[in-house]
Amino acid sequence: MSAVNIYKILSFILLPIGALLGLICLMGLLLAIGNPSILLPLSMLICTVIYIFVSFIFLQKGLLKGLKCKTALKDWIKVNAYVSLFFASMSVVQFITLAIQPALLQQFITQSMATQKNMPPDAAAIMPKILKSVMYFFLTFGVILMAHIALSLNFIKQYVALFEEE
Repeated sequence: MSAVNIYKILSFILLPIGALLGLICLMGLLLAIGNPSILLPLSMLICTVIYIFVSFIFLQKGLLKGLKCKTALKDWIKVNAYVSLFFASMSVVQFITLAIQPALLQQFITQSMATQKNMPPDAAAIMPKILKSVMYFFLTFGVILMAHIALSLNFIKQYVALFEEE
């Protein structure tokens, strides 16, 4: 299987996740109005969404159809790839940290439950399972995203001729 086919598969895996994260970002922007402390993590998430979509444009237009792409597209990919790489690596590191130290996860669950006053007992019972599922999701997402970014940056270097001068 060629690297372009692997890149294509990874892109199609990331695309629906990017759409979902894009919707989360829109809601996050509304939350950021009242809580500016979430702007930094939200901006990293926005960069990840942008990276997923601009790299998909590069795949469709440049790699698959062989059409020229603007150099601005290359810049968008590169800038957002570095931020997305940081986000993906943090997702993997956080998973590893919580896997090695399950007491941290339990402490987080306990603190989260304490802030929820009227939570039904059934919801409290499934909260650890939900958080572990989210952890595994972000681990998988982070690994796929890191592989995709590595391929993107490699393709940008390999296919310099696809980017036209403005």
